Amino acid sequence: MIVVGIFQIEPSRWLELPQDDPATFGNTTDDTAGGLFPHASLGGVMLRPFLNNLFWNLNSFDCSASFAPEIEDPGCVLPKALSWSVAMVAAGYFFPLLIATGATESEQHDWVDGYLASVTSQIAGPWLGAWTVFSAGISNIALFQAELSADAFQLMGMADRGYLPKLFSTRSRHGTPTYGILLGTATIVFMGTSNLATLIEMLNFNYSISLLLELCAFIKLRISQPDLVRPFRIPLSTTGCILLLIPTFVFTLIVLSLATYQTYAFVLSINLVGVLIFQARQNSEAMQKAACQMRYAPLSLGRDSSDVTVPDEDSGSELEFTAPPRNFDRHID
Repeated sequence: MIVVGIFQIEPSRWLELPQDDPATFGNTTDDTAGGLFPHASLGGVMLRPFLNNLFWNLNSFDCSASFAPEIEDPGCVLPKALSWSVAMVAAGYFFPLLIATGATESEQHDWVDGYLASVTSQIAGPWLGAWTVFSAGISNIALFQAELSADAFQLMGMADRGYLPKLFSTRSRHGTPTYGILLGTATIVFMGTSNLATLIEMLNFNYSISLLLELCAFIKLRISQPDLVRPFRIPLSTTGCILLLIPTFVFTLIVLSLATYQTYAFVLSINLVGVLIFQARQNSEAMQKAACQMRYAPLSLGRDSSDVTVPDEDSGSELEFTAPPRNFDRHID
């Protein structure tokens, strides 16, 4: 497409603004209705669908952290892999769209799902349109597998830390988290019947919250534990890191502000469930610790509970209390 279309480009088309009235979109499409800024636009471009699609297509690179334990020398491999993948993904979007908008007379309303295949057919013929559809299918399968694997390993990590049932930490004989994959598959099949634009927006909103938490945790660790050994350290000072992340913070907050009320309600309910699960786990741990201390308290031996060595069920080690034993010389039959 790029090789053939580069000779058909008219650069003036890149400077043309959309002729459609953005305000009319809110009355015809569900994905732009409602919210704090339902008709926010810039130069005739509706910001909500534009930024949501841009954000969705260029996010989730941090999911590679889920595979870190499976990689030899992740401190060396992951930075290189992420650098190349970001450059390749950005180029894979930018240059084809540059050719598509510069070599055709397409209007804004023409760009619906699957329109890129029509553009490639116009530029190079039906054979390239068919090849575009085929390659898009292969790409979607790869994205599905990558996302499913990342989510499954994330569920396994949460189960290892006690946030989910131990069932999800079970691996198959191939080392894969079987039950995490099954849950992810069932969730995707169930959500697959929903509107794609709505799913993208909900995914972006939840991902934005997690991204902000990750960035805040990164800055917090840089300040509180600057000498902590890290697999990879960004070669900037703490102030430099903060300045580097400011644009990301601003862009992420803009994406959050453009969501619909439906997305706000969905995210609020989902995160409320997460908070309740976390609180239930905290209460369960406190109750188990108290029960464990009562079980191992040797009151019949005339020793204080401060002398007790209690097994720590979470870590597998023992919690030792350093108070010296009393009646040490007493012989007990």
